[in-house]
Order: sequence, then structure tokens, then C-alpha cells
Amino acid sequence: MNDQQPPIDPVLSHVEPLSGGLYGAEPYEAALSDLLSAVAEVSAAKAGTEDPTVTEDLTRYQVDLNRTQLRLRPDDTAALERAHALCRTVRRCLSTGAACRPPRAGCR
Repeated sequence: MNDQQPPIDPVLSHVEPLSGGLYGAEPYEAALSDLLSAVAEVSAAKAGTEDPTVTEDLTRYQVDLNRTQLRLRPDDTAALERAHALCRTVRRCLSTGAACRPPRAGCR
């Protein structure tokens, strides 16, 4: 190291993550992140099953989540709320083992 170079001080050691993720304060980014996370959870559940009926139902969850993601617009607050509601429904169904009832069919 010569006198011209500053001492090595990684920037990341001084960075604190924002609560809720990088775009936690942005409603569109938060909804998008929620959708992507729910898709990942469904994918993990899908990888852990060998039952063709459950796999088919989980695939429908993925399709619904992906379709919602594609239709999501930053200026449509109702769509942002629906996206979060869909994610909550999917997670509730996955946690209760009710994966054989896709969100559009209802999960109670």
C-alpha cells in the first residue's frame, strides 16, 4: 500500500439495513417483494411434495401470484392491497396444509 491510497474501510460495515427491506417504505416495492417471497414459499412447498394433486394446486398458486405481479401498478393502491391479501391467503393456506385449495377457490 502506498501513501496515495486511503486505508481499506469497507462501506458495508457502516451500512444498516432498512426495516422491511431496501424498498420497505415504498408501497409498490413492498407489494412486489411480498409477491416474490410468496412465490418462493410456494416453490419450496412444491419441491417438497410428491403428490401430483398438491403439485397442481401449488402450481395454480404460483400462476395466481405471478399474474398478480404482472398486473401490479405503482399507482393502483387497491391492487397493492389485493396483492398483499393474496400473499396472506397463500401463506395461511400453506401453513395450515390447505394447499389443495387455490386462493381463488377460497382458503378457510
